Amino acid sequence: MLKNYKVLKGTASALALDDDNDPHIEIRIEANGVSYRIALNVRSKESPHDLLYANIVDFKHPVLTEALEALPMGLTDIRKDRPELAIDYVRGGLIEREDMNVAPFQLSGPKNDLRDFIEPIVQEGIADTDVHFYAFGEAWGPENNKPDEYFHFEPGNGIHDIHMNQGDGGSFKATNAPNQDGALLVHFNDTDEWVAIFLCFQSQNWNTDAATGHPVSENRGGQGRGEGTRRPQPVVASSLRIIAALINPVNGEGGVEAETVTLINRSDMSVSLDGWKLEDENGRTQTLSGTLAAGELRTIALNAAAGGPQLANRGGDIILRNGDGAVADRVGYGKSETANEGWTTIF
Repeated sequence: MLKNYKVLKGTASALALDDDNDPHIEIRIEANGVSYRIALNVRSKESPHDLLYANIVDFKHPVLTEALEALPMGLTDIRKDRPELAIDYVRGGLIEREDMNVAPFQLSGPKNDLRDFIEPIVQEGIADTDVHFYAFGEAWGPENNKPDEYFHFEPGNGIHDIHMNQGDGGSFKATNAPNQDGALLVHFNDTDEWVAIFLCFQSQNWNTDAATGHPVSENRGGQGRGEGTRRPQPVVASSLRIIAALINPVNGEGGVEAETVTLINRSDMSVSLDGWKLEDENGRTQTLSGTLAAGELRTIALNAAAGGPQLANRGGDIILRNGDGAVADRVGYGKSETANEGWTTIF
């Protein structure tokens, strides 16, 4: 569980980008003469590293936004003072995994990575103090006699963990809990328009226990969307889609499992597969070739022996990348969908 789940209200005054192994977009916020720093994750430490992201323009949720607008500038303790403001991705109805795009930290081209979406909003806020920022997450500080690492104000204060904070496994499991997810909402007071930015890691499970926020086991019903087959929107528009996979085939000679992935060209034109790749959640890839005619299906045998993708029976992700390396499609599956040996999973 987060120790200090709060929301920070203020105006933006500066922007910085760190460039280490755990990059963030850093935003300096001012509120009643006190400076704070918002640290927005833009890359996961765990594979897959690209985040899931939703940028909801003209966000509508009057109960939440009216309550936020009435808050004083500065930090508000959600658990202690305003529990009705708590955000829960799984149960709150604000966002669903299927609404989120896979978005890398930086990618050539317009409007296709996190920096392209977030930085212009911050720059507009820096130029106009009528733009108010609301950051939900874990608060730190004040750190007396310790200047802020990026903006050098003192004492250091801020908000991080501005992302989904449940459904984690491994080393991040200790911070799981329901009703404590992070988000960044921006209010343009002159037009009374709101923008909502939601972030989560692809490694997080959306089938979580309502009391603990931990991922539920495969034999328990869960609240929210559930583990299930999931398809976040691709980074680029694509005529090729993954429609099926044989994840748990019957063992052949020598115990070899002939796993396959089936693609469809849903367009009315032929598409060259040269340079396209299939990838598993651990980054193992297989390069494709040939041409898919309009409407054609093709089942591709995965070559694990040559270092190609391997489909884990416990659940995982299958990624299709185009010739430029951008995500053209991504599907996920849970353990329950691989229980029948020899059956094909449909996406």
